[in-house]
Amino acid sequence: MTPVVILDTNAVHGRKPFTRADTKLLLELARSGHIRLVVPEVVLHELSRQWAERLDDGVASLDSALKSINDALADIEAPELTMTAPSHDRTVFFRFAHRLLLARRAEVAGVPAVSVFDLLAKDLEVRKPFDREGKGFRDALIWETVRKVCEDLGDPTTPVVFVTNNHTDFCSPKTRELHSDLRQDLLAGQAFEIITSLHDLRAHETIRPLRELLRVLKETFTPERVEELVDAAISDLHGVDVEQALGVYAGDGFYDVPINSALSEPTFDEIIPDDSSIESEIFRSGDGKLTIQVAVACEVSLEGFIDKSEYFASDDDDGVALLEDWNSHVFRASESHRVRLTLSAELAESDLDELDGVVLTVDEAVEL
Repeated sequence: MTPVVILDTNAVHGRKPFTRADTKLLLELARSGHIRLVVPEVVLHELSRQWAERLDDGVASLDSALKSINDALADIEAPELTMTAPSHDRTVFFRFAHRLLLARRAEVAGVPAVSVFDLLAKDLEVRKPFDREGKGFRDALIWETVRKVCEDLGDPTTPVVFVTNNHTDFCSPKTRELHSDLRQDLLAGQAFEIITSLHDLRAHETIRPLRELLRVLKETFTPERVEELVDAAISDLHGVDVEQALGVYAGDGFYDVPINSALSEPTFDEIIPDDSSIESEIFRSGDGKLTIQVAVACEVSLEGFIDKSEYFASDDDDGVALLEDWNSHVFRASESHRVRLTLSAELAESDLDELDGVVLTVDEAVEL
């Protein structure tokens, strides 16, 4: 019985939505027929909008930097620097993602025919996924897609896994399981679970044995070699702005950063990996490619600035250590965190025995 996996937007939104290791694994399971992967069309539209906003924000930053450069060049009457920024609307991303998913035998499920009056009634009755402020239209369309997929299965014992971290709109606040409003939309015997992330999906009882089918074991892929790859990747983070390295675009020029820091403009100072925590695997990701994924817990030291008035007004220093009196307004300071980094790289299967030139990059970070 082929399990069905349905993705919400937040399951793939973030850093490298279709190229990080967890997504590659899922797409290869779909391509090889081990799972039925369904992505609601609404999800692709939401991802497309987020991508377009991130691009626009980057272009705006580029324009600002270009103006600053030309202002400086004008002081010496030097020619202006010209640069043409890319101009793409969200349909470019939608078409790319749509082609990619279909090439991996994933399904892009169109918006089901649903009555506006039915949605209005659910909105007015505050039935999930709507809330009292009327929010939830796109979530309602995603849920209608989920409901239609389950309805068309024919066999309610077919396991369906909905990957979403939106427990507010889809789940019961106490149990974090599917909300009773939504459970009523499914057959009583429908096998249905909610998993909060692709990372957790890997360990799910229906997916874990399928994942093993794609694993590749090679003697050259030794713990010592993995440690070397991790050390090289971590060294590349030293001095890098945390938002630049880990931030996920949240809209309006803001980024969500997984490390909760009291510092402004924090950068990585020292990163010490716990080699005993390293977990790694290598699996086939299609088209003669392999993907290496490594997770490691690290002691991370950040450096940045903290406002003096905020520092002295706080009852708790939040683990901030003062380094120096920077100016009349701020201290330069540091703080420590324990963070699990997930890193990955892709290589050709023919190059596995050497592993030369493999560079791990950060897929995601979780504060422990």
